[in-house]
Amino acid sequence: MASYEEIYMDLNTVRPIQSMKRTGKLPPSNWTLFSKIFLGTVAALMLGGATAGIVLATYIAVQDAQTTTTSTITTTSATTTTTTTATTTTATTTTSVTTTTTQTTITFSAVGIYALNIPTCATWNDTGVTVSGNQNGSIGYDLSSLNVPVSIFIDNNDILYVCDRDNSRILKLYPNSTSAVIVAGNGTAGNESNQLRGPKGVAIDQYGAIIVADSDNYRIQKFLPNSTIGITLASNTSYNALGQMRDLHIDVNNNIYITDSDNNVVGKYIPYSSVGIVLGGGNPAGSRLDQLFSPFGNFMDANNSLYVADSGNHRVLKYLPGSLNGTIVAGNGSAGTSLYQLNVPRSIIVDNNGYIYVADAGNNRVVKWTTNYTAGGVCIMGCTGTGGIAANQMRAPRDLKFDRHGNIFVTDQSNQRIQKYLIQLPTSSCPSTG
Repeated sequence: MASYEEIYMDLNTVRPIQSMKRTGKLPPSNWTLFSKIFLGTVAALMLGGATAGIVLATYIAVQDAQTTTTSTITTTSATTTTTTTATTTTATTTTSVTTTTTQTTITFSAVGIYALNIPTCATWNDTGVTVSGNQNGSIGYDLSSLNVPVSIFIDNNDILYVCDRDNSRILKLYPNSTSAVIVAGNGTAGNESNQLRGPKGVAIDQYGAIIVADSDNYRIQKFLPNSTIGITLASNTSYNALGQMRDLHIDVNNNIYITDSDNNVVGKYIPYSSVGIVLGGGNPAGSRLDQLFSPFGNFMDANNSLYVADSGNHRVLKYLPGSLNGTIVAGNGSAGTSLYQLNVPRSIIVDNNGYIYVADAGNNRVVKWTTNYTAGGVCIMGCTGTGGIAANQMRAPRDLKFDRHGNIFVTDQSNQRIQKYLIQLPTSSCPSTG
């Protein structure tokens, strides 16, 4: 696979970067196992002269699950012999000491095409269920309300995270709960480490840290588990131009992808680097295939192809690995209401079939494109033709995500709510798409 070129946000430096190929989990260090054996032997020697040491080490790595557990069990036994002068009697006393050390790492990853198995002919109930915010579309400030929700994230435990933009906070909602908890920001806009200002993107990395596009502070913040103090990973500097971020995603290698509408660019930040790499755009705003105009959402699929909601050009572009020239895969570049057109697309996701789902904000709908891009899209939600507050309507959808079951969650931004649309699986095999 061709490597990306490392093009920094100031466009002054070009150098090759590492391949984007995913790497597997490494086994525990042999030095760790050796040290546990050594400590077990020392403990055994302290218990008696004739000592038998038994060390059992197990390593369980479930690649498809989200939990990796390492356990080490050390058992030692000591033998004592007692002898009398008149009658020789041997009594044996065995003492066992068992030491168990368990280390558990719980990992999180974006639920996307890596976890999905959606049939090609699946459909969705077009009547949404409100899972966050007020059903009547009103703005609120309590933990059951939202004030201009933007980006969302759903982890593999079906926990929902919401960028509550104008309340300057990130909310966390457990399944079947309508009242959230604040996990980042304190509800007051500011630039202190415990504050946010206009956040517009959120994701959870594999260690459970919350990554936030703190857009109006022009910085990317990281909040460690159970911490409300943010760590700045990248910001707007003389060597790293970072403007108004509209979206943020993270991949299985903890690379961060942001969409910067001020600089018309999609950038990538590798771990421990505060300098972004241009993956798409980066030129002056325009409609060429190497240009973007006010981009919003981005999505990286399992083949490392990048999709961008090129909002101002009313289209979705797809970039193959290593290319800075996109291909139009949804919309035709002009705003409209037909199923061949988009009107200010805000966000995209891609399923395991390569089908593209677009939050078509200006048309108040969600549209699906198959891999036959020239055939146009199919409206699957908000298909009444008008925006509204009814359960089968939406107004200016801003973001959308799959959960691990294939249900679709939509940020119904102007209705101040998050809607859930249940997947309807076919009862028989899907017809061939070939």
